[in-house]
Amino acid sequence: MLIREAIATLERESHLSGDLAQSRSLALFTESIVSLLSCPTVHAALIDLVSLMGQTFPQAAPSLYVISHDSDAQAYSVLAYNQGGAEDVARVMGKRPTVYNAVAVGGYPPLMGRRIDLLLVDSPKTRVILSTNSGIHDGIFREWVKILTPAVAKLMAHEVLLHMAYRDGLTGLLNYRALEEMLKSEQDRAVRYGTSFSIMMVDIDYFKRINDTYGHQIGDVVLKSLAERITGCVRKSDLVFRYGGEEFAILLPHTGIAKARKLADRVRFMVERTDFIAGLRITVSIGISEFQDGQGAFEPVKQADRGLYLAKERGRNRVEVMRGIL
Repeated sequence: MLIREAIATLERESHLSGDLAQSRSLALFTESIVSLLSCPTVHAALIDLVSLMGQTFPQAAPSLYVISHDSDAQAYSVLAYNQGGAEDVARVMGKRPTVYNAVAVGGYPPLMGRRIDLLLVDSPKTRVILSTNSGIHDGIFREWVKILTPAVAKLMAHEVLLHMAYRDGLTGLLNYRALEEMLKSEQDRAVRYGTSFSIMMVDIDYFKRINDTYGHQIGDVVLKSLAERITGCVRKSDLVFRYGGEEFAILLPHTGIAKARKLADRVRFMVERTDFIAGLRITVSIGISEFQDGQGAFEPVKQADRGLYLAKERGRNRVEVMRGIL
């Protein structure tokens, strides 16, 4: 539906234009619209879009800048980072930390000239800016932006909604809904390739006392701080979720129970040694389980949760391993 709307707009713009060269250029934009709305991710769509711009108008040296309140700023540019790319990022982004995505278009990267900036999206959640070298193509890019703006805005709005649907509002971690989806994927992968994965369930000990003694605002600070510290303590391949309340889940792909136990001990030890706020110390209880053939996707979570409650019963601030199919 979005593709049909965008192409219809494109055809109206082309029909109104009396300049044959411009109409031909606008016809090329059909490909950018289709690519933009057909890619599986926003990241892939923006790379394809900048690549098409750079191939169609090499001297324009296009760059797209995405500023989002919920994630790192991103730059997608055909400029080489050490030959104008870094300078352009500083010009547009200032000192904002930005992930630089170099887009190769063949041949030598173009040089940076006098730049013009065109705003594609300006919403409370996201800004998207197109930066190009100024030249004879300026008018065409302005027309291109008119066509692209609705498509890019819808794409980014969808990404924001998707982010909201799968992220916990307080901690920014993946949520229970995301865990359900990713467990299914891990189960399929484990069955197909004969691999395994483990689950770690982590719960703050005596969290109610923190809320009762210091207030819920301090409790929220502890939850957010713990989420950041757990994420920094586990491996990059591991996925951390807020399971609910003061309970967290960690999905450990391609990880057997022995390695999961070592990671759990590392998390428990890290938490025990951390001053969270104004000298406040906490501990966590952890249950772990490994996926076994014949289990449902969610069964390891149930097992790890049983391990968690066993750790609570046995004195807290400890790790309990659950083995086998229960």
